Amino acid sequence: GVTVADRYWVGGSGNWDASSTANWSASSGGASGASAPTSADNVIFDANSNVGTGAFTVTVTGTSAAPAVCNDFSTGGAGGALDGAMTLTMGATAVLSCHGSITAPATNFSTSGTAGAEIFLAATSTGKTITTNGVAFTNISFRCITTSGEWTLGSALTASTLIMQAGTFITSNYNMT
Repeated sequence: GVTVADRYWVGGSGNWDASSTANWSASSGGASGASAPTSADNVIFDANSNVGTGAFTVTVTGTSAAPAVCNDFSTGGAGGALDGAMTLTMGATAVLSCHGSITAPATNFSTSGTAGAEIFLAATSTGKTITTNGVAFTNISFRCITTSGEWTLGSALTASTLIMQAGTFITSNYNMT
């Protein structure tokens, strides 16, 4: 089987693509240089992700040919809640391929997208969740791409579009805007 590892963002602002190791660590606040996340690796953004308590930007530069990848996308964990404002930025050709659940914090987190940016929901099993906690994914589309994947909303979803290419999407009576 595939071993799940955790990858923690460190060093403040930087680019997230398929191969860069500049901002990834194997531990919260640890040294950078850990391998870029794979579909089996959970990515965690926490109080040790930025420099001090400063604001920082994570720019997804992965593309459809070589997307930024993760299993679960979350914040907090071992290093605690974000203590500085984090912006997840995605340009017009940016792709983040998420193979697990997505959990955004209600505070210190925002997104900035350009039309064309996409988050591929690529899970191959059921039981995955998307919890935005009120964060809008403006100009960012969600695309369900795997037939065996299933995603359930844990809060309302505001995004550019939801594209159901394959799989199952359960709203749980939460609003989609």
